[in-house]
Amino acid sequence: MSEPRANELLAIALAVLEEEGLEKLGVGTISRRAGIKPPSLYKQFTSKADIEQQLSDLGFRLWARELAAASAALPPTASRRDHIAALAFSYRALGRGNPQLFRLMNERPLLGPQLVSAVGEAGAIDYGELFPTLTAGMSFWAWGHGILMLEIVGRFPPEVDLDEMWNTMIDSVGSIE
Repeated sequence: MSEPRANELLAIALAVLEEEGLEKLGVGTISRRAGIKPPSLYKQFTSKADIEQQLSDLGFRLWARELAAASAALPPTASRRDHIAALAFSYRALGRGNPQLFRLMNERPLLGPQLVSAVGEAGAIDYGELFPTLTAGMSFWAWGHGILMLEIVGRFPPEVDLDEMWNTMIDSVGSIE
C-alpha cells in the first residue's frame, strides 16, 4: 500500500480514536470508516497493537512539532521559566487537543525512545539546563501529567483556575536549582 494511503488510514484511525474512545478503537471500526474490509487493513498494519503503536508515534511527533513551534517562538532572551512554560503548555495543548491519543500514549508501557525522540526534535530546549536533576525533570513530568489527566476528564471544580494551577507548577519546578 502506498504511503499516502497508509497516512490516510492512520488519520482515519486517529479520528476513530478521538470520536469513539480508546476502548472502542478496533480494526472493524477503522476499516468500516475507511470503506475497506478488515483484512485489507492488515496490508498496512500487522495488528491492532501496530495501529496503536503507529498512533502513539504520531502523537509524539505532534507533540514534538508543538514543542518546536513553542520553542522557536521564544525570544533569544527567554528565561528558564519561559522554556519550562513552553514545554508545559505544548504538553497541555497536545492532551487537550487529542485527549484519547494522549491516553493511548500514556496508558501503555512507558515509551522511552519515542519520548526522547519527540522532545529531542525541539532542539532549542536544553533539558539538562532546565532540569538539573532527574528528580526535578521527573517531578515536572509527573505533576504536569497529573494535572492534565484530571483536566481532560473534567475532575476539577469549575472555580479552579487551571491556568493558575499550571503556572504554579511551572514556577515551583522552575525554582528547583
